[in-house]
Amino acid sequence: MILFFDTSALIKKYINEKGSDKVDQLFLEAESIFISAISEIETFSTFKRLSIEKAIDDNDYSRLKDEFQFDLQYFNIIDIDESIISNAKILIDKYQLKSLDSIQLATALYLKDEINSFVVCDEKLIKTGKKENLKVTNPNQ
Repeated sequence: MILFFDTSALIKKYINEKGSDKVDQLFLEAESIFISAISEIETFSTFKRLSIEKAIDDNDYSRLKDEFQFDLQYFNIIDIDESIISNAKILIDKYQLKSLDSIQLATALYLKDEINSFVVCDEKLIKTGKKENLKVTNPNQ
Protein backbone atom coordinates (compact mmCIF):
# COMPACT_ATOMS: atom_id res chain seq x y z
CA MET A 1 0.00 0.00 0.00
CA ILE A 2 1.33 3.42 -1.00
CA LEU A 3 0.08 6.38 1.05
CA PHE A 4 0.29 10.16 0.96
CA PHE A 5 0.05 11.71 4.42
CA ASP A 6 -1.19 15.22 5.10
CA THR A 7 0.40 16.75 8.19
CA SER A 8 -2.90 16.55 10.08
CA ALA A 9 -2.59 12.75 9.99
CA LEU A 10 1.21 12.48 10.02
CA ILE A 11 1.43 14.30 13.35
CA LYS A 12 -0.51 11.44 14.96
CA LYS A 13 2.57 9.24 14.58
CA TYR A 14 4.38 11.53 17.03
CA ILE A 15 1.64 12.89 19.28
CA ASN A 16 -0.67 10.37 20.94
CA GLU A 17 -4.21 11.47 20.18
CA LYS A 18 -7.38 10.18 18.56
CA GLY A 19 -6.38 8.33 15.39
CA SER A 20 -2.81 7.58 16.47
CA ASP A 21 -3.46 3.83 16.63
CA LYS A 22 -4.82 3.87 13.07
CA VAL A 23 -1.82 5.88 11.85
CA ASP A 24 0.54 3.37 13.50
CA GLN A 25 -1.29 0.56 11.69
CA LEU A 26 -1.12 2.38 8.35
CA PHE A 27 2.63 2.87 8.81
CA LEU A 28 3.06 -0.86 9.42
CA GLU A 29 1.02 -1.76 6.31
CA ALA A 30 2.56 0.83 3.96
CA GLU A 31 5.12 -0.07 1.33
CA SER A 32 5.84 3.62 0.78
CA ILE A 33 4.84 6.85 2.44
CA PHE A 34 4.81 10.14 0.58
CA ILE A 35 4.68 13.58 2.17
CA SER A 36 4.85 17.10 0.80
CA ALA A 37 7.99 19.13 1.41
CA ILE A 38 5.83 21.52 3.45
CA SER A 39 5.01 18.75 5.94
CA GLU A 40 8.44 19.11 7.50
CA ILE A 41 7.76 22.76 8.28
CA GLU A 42 4.17 22.14 9.39
CA THR A 43 5.25 19.30 11.70
CA PHE A 44 7.99 21.36 13.36
CA SER A 45 5.51 24.21 13.75
CA THR A 46 3.00 21.90 15.43
CA PHE A 47 5.64 20.62 17.85
CA LYS A 48 6.59 24.20 18.74
CA ARG A 49 2.95 25.20 19.23
CA LEU A 50 2.43 22.24 21.57
CA SER A 51 5.54 23.24 23.49
CA ILE A 52 4.38 26.84 23.87
CA GLU A 53 0.92 25.64 24.96
CA LYS A 54 2.65 23.39 27.54
CA ALA A 55 1.03 20.28 26.04
CA ILE A 56 4.56 18.86 25.82
CA ASP A 57 7.65 19.77 27.82
CA ASP A 58 11.02 20.90 26.47
CA ASN A 59 12.43 17.36 26.54
CA ASP A 60 9.48 16.04 24.54
CA TYR A 61 9.83 18.91 22.09
CA SER A 62 13.47 18.11 21.48
CA ARG A 63 12.84 14.36 21.27
CA LEU A 64 9.94 14.76 18.82
CA LYS A 65 11.97 17.01 16.53
CA ASP A 66 14.84 14.50 16.54
CA GLU A 67 12.51 11.55 15.95
CA PHE A 68 10.78 13.28 13.06
CA GLN A 69 14.08 14.43 11.56
CA PHE A 70 15.31 10.82 11.68
CA ASP A 71 12.10 9.50 10.09
CA LEU A 72 12.35 11.91 7.15
CA GLN A 73 14.86 9.59 5.49
CA TYR A 74 12.14 6.95 5.17
CA PHE A 75 9.55 9.22 3.55
CA ASN A 76 9.31 10.06 -0.13
CA ILE A 77 9.31 13.84 0.04
CA ILE A 78 7.62 15.59 -2.88
CA ASP A 79 9.05 18.99 -3.73
CA ILE A 80 6.70 21.79 -4.63
CA ASP A 81 7.10 22.37 -8.35
CA GLU A 82 5.31 24.67 -10.79
CA SER A 83 2.57 22.12 -11.58
CA ILE A 84 1.73 21.71 -7.88
CA ILE A 85 1.72 25.49 -7.38
CA SER A 86 -0.50 25.97 -10.42
CA ASN A 87 -2.97 23.32 -9.28
CA ALA A 88 -2.93 24.69 -5.71
CA LYS A 89 -4.10 28.06 -7.07
CA ILE A 90 -6.93 26.34 -8.93
CA LEU A 91 -7.92 24.46 -5.76
CA ILE A 92 -7.96 27.70 -3.77
CA ASP A 93 -10.37 29.24 -6.29
CA LYS A 94 -12.49 26.12 -6.46
CA TYR A 95 -12.73 25.26 -2.74
CA GLN A 96 -11.46 28.32 -0.81
CA LEU A 97 -8.68 26.25 0.75
CA LYS A 98 -5.97 27.68 2.97
CA SER A 99 -2.64 28.04 1.21
CA LEU A 100 -0.87 25.07 2.83
CA ASP A 101 -3.95 22.87 2.50
CA SER A 102 -4.11 23.67 -1.20
CA ILE A 103 -0.48 22.57 -1.57
CA GLN A 104 -1.15 19.35 0.32
CA LEU A 105 -4.17 18.52 -1.85
CA ALA A 106 -2.39 19.53 -5.05
CA THR A 107 0.48 17.22 -4.09
CA ALA A 108 -1.91 14.34 -3.41
CA LEU A 109 -3.51 14.93 -6.81
CA TYR A 110 -0.07 15.05 -8.42
CA LEU A 111 0.51 11.55 -6.99
CA LYS A 112 -3.03 10.33 -7.70
CA ASP A 113 -1.95 7.47 -9.98
CA GLU A 114 0.81 6.34 -7.61
CA ILE A 115 -0.92 6.32 -4.22
CA ASN A 116 -3.62 4.08 -2.81
CA SER A 117 -4.93 6.69 -0.40
CA PHE A 118 -4.67 10.28 0.82
CA VAL A 119 -4.39 10.04 4.62
CA VAL A 120 -5.84 13.16 6.20
CA CYS A 121 -7.79 14.29 9.27
CA ASP A 122 -8.73 17.84 8.27
CA GLU A 123 -12.47 17.80 7.47
CA LYS A 124 -12.30 20.29 4.62
CA LEU A 125 -9.43 18.39 2.97
CA ILE A 126 -11.32 15.12 3.40
CA LYS A 127 -14.33 16.57 1.57
CA THR A 128 -12.31 18.23 -1.17
CA GLY A 129 -10.12 15.17 -1.64
CA LYS A 130 -13.23 13.06 -2.20
CA LYS A 131 -14.64 15.66 -4.60
CA GLU A 132 -11.38 15.38 -6.53
CA ASN A 133 -11.87 11.59 -6.69
CA LEU A 134 -9.07 10.67 -4.33
CA LYS A 135 -9.42 7.66 -2.07
CA VAL A 136 -9.29 9.24 1.37
CA THR A 137 -8.42 7.60 4.69
CA ASN A 138 -9.36 9.45 7.88
CA PRO A 139 -7.50 7.90 10.84
CA ASN A 140 -10.03 9.45 13.23
CA GLN A 141 -12.74 7.10 11.98
